[in-house]
Amino acid sequence: MIPTAAFPKAGSIQRFGLSVFLCLVVIGPRIVAEEGAAALSRVSADLSYLASEELEGRGPGTQGRQLAAEYIRDEFQRMGLESGVEDGSYFQPFEIPLDTEVIADQTRLVLHSPDEQAVPLELGKDFQALAVGGTGQAQASIVFAGYGISAPNLQYDDYADVDVEGKIVLVIRREPQQDDETSVFDGKRTTTHSLIRTKLDVAKKQKAAGVLFVNDPFSVQQAEKDQLTNPTGFGTNSAEIPFAHVSQAWVNQILQQTPIQTADGRSLTDLAEIEAEIDRTGKPISHPLAGWSADMQSAFEVQQVSLANVIGVIEGTGPLADETIVLGAHYDHLGFGGYGSRQPNERAVHYGADDNASGTAAIIELARRYAALPEPPVRRLVFIAFDGEERGLIGSRHYVDHPSFPLSDTIAMLNYDMVGRMQNGVLTAMGSGSAAEFAGLLDQAAESSGVDLKQSPRTMGASDHYPFFQRDIPVLHFFTGVHPDYHTPEDTFDRINMDGVMQTIDVSERLLAAILEMPERLSFVKTQPKPRSGRGVAYLGITPDYSGQEEGLRVDSVADDSPAQKGGLQAGDIITHFGGSPIEDISALTAGLRENRAGDTVEITVQRDGQTVSCAVTLGEAP
Repeated sequence: MIPTAAFPKAGSIQRFGLSVFLCLVVIGPRIVAEEGAAALSRVSADLSYLASEELEGRGPGTQGRQLAAEYIRDEFQRMGLESGVEDGSYFQPFEIPLDTEVIADQTRLVLHSPDEQAVPLELGKDFQALAVGGTGQAQASIVFAGYGISAPNLQYDDYADVDVEGKIVLVIRREPQQDDETSVFDGKRTTTHSLIRTKLDVAKKQKAAGVLFVNDPFSVQQAEKDQLTNPTGFGTNSAEIPFAHVSQAWVNQILQQTPIQTADGRSLTDLAEIEAEIDRTGKPISHPLAGWSADMQSAFEVQQVSLANVIGVIEGTGPLADETIVLGAHYDHLGFGGYGSRQPNERAVHYGADDNASGTAAIIELARRYAALPEPPVRRLVFIAFDGEERGLIGSRHYVDHPSFPLSDTIAMLNYDMVGRMQNGVLTAMGSGSAAEFAGLLDQAAESSGVDLKQSPRTMGASDHYPFFQRDIPVLHFFTGVHPDYHTPEDTFDRINMDGVMQTIDVSERLLAAILEMPERLSFVKTQPKPRSGRGVAYLGITPDYSGQEEGLRVDSVADDSPAQKGGLQAGDIITHFGGSPIEDISALTAGLRENRAGDTVEITVQRDGQTVSCAVTLGEAP
């Protein structure tokens, strides 16, 4: 334990030196109050600017993100921090694919009717080409193939009685009996059969030439609108089969001219009737749409965008000067929405005041306080404003792959992500179990601070501390909780608890001072993310990479003694199939786990070092 006397008084008395401390003792609380007001004013200025309209939500590709990076750099320079990048720019650049866009003049969908009329549909209004299908072309007759599901084990197969080889199939989104708790499709829960990637995989196996899909009436009724998916709505990893989303209005026009016939001779003239019939009988209704054909073509281009971590350094002095403590916070956010937004169809500035202008302002202020010390710290302090966090921790991963200072001499990483909504004085420090000393240090840092500092020993993989943790570096993630405004345009500066932000900074300053003064390094402890399992979800035991940069789902880490480890899965594996179903993202894996139970053995196919590897994994119960 570090004695309490080793901690400076909250509010950064230490940084003024002994002479100023004595002055404060003589003059009294007025100077303390003035310094507190000045600190509050400058942190408020940082946070309000980073969350301002001018910065456009700090999304990748926006001018506002660049302005944010320049602001942070300018503040580091003003304080006297050295550049943490060799060229002196403070910017550590990297590139990411920002978006996949439709090439409009190379994309079309033309319907040909039984009376030989050619009807070109309007891109973005009547249909949308989808990147998950990839660039391609098909011209063929149309076959209606129900929900595009092949599930013989459930006695349901939309392809059983139709030949779709070389044809364009028209399929309904999701799956039958969505509102029926007794449905063979796992009641009201979603199964892998509803996933777009599964439908495309099945269509390819049936040798279809292309796929058209339409929203299911059940979901449209719930949403009260028929909305086309945006081009990247189902991902960007190509399934290599032309794929387009068509409006219900056009599909219903086709059905009115060419009804689907039931086994008892009735004519179904719209999608709602077809859905109701399949729900009632539990049997497919698939049929060629006589006389109808389509000419479809899609083409896409990937936009790359340059991002940059902003790195400032305060060098240490003395025998421990080469040891590094990293203080980090991501400064990027969601821009005008879309990707990552909880209101994805609303184009509006997502200000990101709590997420994560608050954390960025915190590390800027901590840098100011330590830059103002009369003597350098005994260990090096590296302040990093990470970019690309919202796209999957890309900036922090880039840093640990290309560190400015050796990771072997990086003794701790303190991460500030969403520290702006403190309630009832509660601040959470996640990852407190990643160093044996953290629990005692945190308790003493919070003593007499007015902060209720909750410790969460496990280290979760949802923010920029995690790549450091994976390199055996002790980490803490400071956090004040999720709220309804998270990832919406309502995360604004006026809803920030500035007193709570200042308390977080003050406690952090005391904690950092104690870590700096430790004669030995922190003792790393390899904690594991706490396994989570929803109702009916079997346990696998991996931490996935949420960035979506792979053709499949990348495994970040494998829990000790978990089903995944026992079955042979390894960190770095890319899961491509689970029980025979394709895996595109975490939702597909979750759906696969939900379809199984503890004790079931499933085949998981992964890509490992360029080779395809199959692992037989017996799933377990989540602890």
